[in-house]
Amino acid sequence: MKKIIFSSVLLGSLLFLLPACSKFTEITPKGSNILDRVSDLDLLLNFDYSLNTNVRDTSLAYKTTAGAAFKSNSDAGVLVNDVYPYVTNVTNLIALHSITLAYALTTYDETVDRKTLAASDVKYEKLYFIINNVCNVVLAKADQASGDRTKAAQLKAEAYILRAYFHYLLVNFYAKAYNPATAATDGGIPYVKEDNLINVPNKKSTVAEVYANIVADINAGLALNSLPAVPANNMRTGLGFAYAVKAQVLLAMRNYTGALTAANASLAINSTVIDDKLYKPVGGVLFTKPTLTSPENLFYASDGGTPVLNAPSLEVMKYYEPGNVINDYVKPYFPSVVQAFTITGVTGAKLFFVTTTYAVNTAGLTTSDTYLIKAECLARTQDVAGAMGIINAIRKKRIVNSVDLTATTEAQAMGYLMKLSRIEFLYTFKNYFNIKRWNTEDAYKQTITRTVNGVTYQLKPESPLWIYPFPQSGTNYNPNLTQNY
Repeated sequence: MKKIIFSSVLLGSLLFLLPACSKFTEITPKGSNILDRVSDLDLLLNFDYSLNTNVRDTSLAYKTTAGAAFKSNSDAGVLVNDVYPYVTNVTNLIALHSITLAYALTTYDETVDRKTLAASDVKYEKLYFIINNVCNVVLAKADQASGDRTKAAQLKAEAYILRAYFHYLLVNFYAKAYNPATAATDGGIPYVKEDNLINVPNKKSTVAEVYANIVADINAGLALNSLPAVPANNMRTGLGFAYAVKAQVLLAMRNYTGALTAANASLAINSTVIDDKLYKPVGGVLFTKPTLTSPENLFYASDGGTPVLNAPSLEVMKYYEPGNVINDYVKPYFPSVVQAFTITGVTGAKLFFVTTTYAVNTAGLTTSDTYLIKAECLARTQDVAGAMGIINAIRKKRIVNSVDLTATTEAQAMGYLMKLSRIEFLYTFKNYFNIKRWNTEDAYKQTITRTVNGVTYQLKPESPLWIYPFPQSGTNYNPNLTQNY
């Protein structure tokens, strides 16, 4: 059986095939550049992981960005009750009892057949598109491409780390969280490599198999010893990001010692955390965070940045500690309660609204991720004082006149970490990933509650809603994609 041969046209800009997980067409036009030079592969890795909101959905440029995949972070945020559905009157949504994804996630209605609503899913399609058309292209061609061999090794290392990270995102959306007791039998996702066969549907691996492949790719990337400490920009892979990915994955696998070592390696390269007390009116700096030059970004992957018109839930707003710089001093939440109620239909709700860019890193990794990974690893290995030292250090950058918290047990430290991370990762996928992961342990399971107009809705740790359905754009072409819930 013939193996996939990847090819693309590179004429000033990159032209990709339309995304389809197991459907590819070999195109080698006469006279075209078929990515046979290292410099071509370098350009291929200059992928846009943010959303250019000025580009229409139907344009080729939009199809070749990843930002669209990360625009749906609000679904994960609604599920864990970080936010209400985007620009949606929640009262009307519930009253109309519409059979929509937003309704199911808002009311935690497990009877809604979500797979019939998922004709497509931009997360699934775009992430596999990048894996196939960027990562696997580089890995398939780098060894034979002409040019600088040191650069070729760097590009292979980048591709291995990206392929690992994007599979990590996919398996955490569409499968159960890693549980050592059940991972070997829990249904996972296809792990797509550069030597997959074009005429054979991709196999769905178990969760354990997916993680084994993720770890193998990370180790292969690091073994090339070629990643720069500081990448060209925050959408390229550097050594700090590679170690952070390893730390995140090993944490998910409950390998706390290994995760701690990787987190320390990442922090040795970049340990910058923005001090919110620099922002006006506490400090003299305008409240802003750029997309590609924020010093705390290890890898930026987002929907375009500022979470304008996002409405945090009444419950999550309680996670802001008194004296929080952003909530109590910057005050980015729209002051008109009437306007917020008109949009959300929830009494007391607020809307995030600022005129400057404040780019939230929806699906990438930052130094905050790495520090909180380190803190959890320390707590899990009974260095409670070390864990609290990190937690309090971050709090000092978030709260005016913060007073250090103390803990004497792992459980106490974890409680403080969970509270801190809930605001630290607001408007991202990360609270969804973390809470889903913690729900595999009896000691840290959480039942999510949302109260709307006096009615309380509950999301149990065992709910099938924690697992996204494979979209029909995948299941229609691959019979191996049986749902994992």
